[in-house]
Amino acid sequence: MKEIPVQMQTSHQTVLEIADLLENAKARDIVVLDMRKLTGISDYFVICTVNSTVQSKAIVRDLDAFMHAHDLKPISGRVSADSPWVLLDYNYFIIHIFLEEGRRYYQLEKLWSDAKVVYTKGGIL
Repeated sequence: MKEIPVQMQTSHQTVLEIADLLENAKARDIVVLDMRKLTGISDYFVICTVNSTVQSKAIVRDLDAFMHAHDLKPISGRVSADSPWVLLDYNYFIIHIFLEEGRRYYQLEKLWSDAKVVYTKGGIL
């Protein structure tokens, strides 16, 4: 049996904890996609929908605190109050926070439909 590297185990557990954090912050339609067999960009995509830019900002603050507590630093991030899409890149996983219109427009789940779903909450698939 092939042993799973520690970093992958840690990333997998971390994205599940992030999904729980998003659920507790009242994000909707939360999906975690395993991207490892499809792209070298990242191991996981965490995708969710929020109701407003205020909620998006609050979730970003919660995520910042979570990442700081786990000593994780973003590679890059795109946080804009007027954007329908907030992207936070942590190398092994990328978090996508969408307003409803951004989620419908970009349709990441359709674009990456070959990805294995490792977590879903909200039933949009």
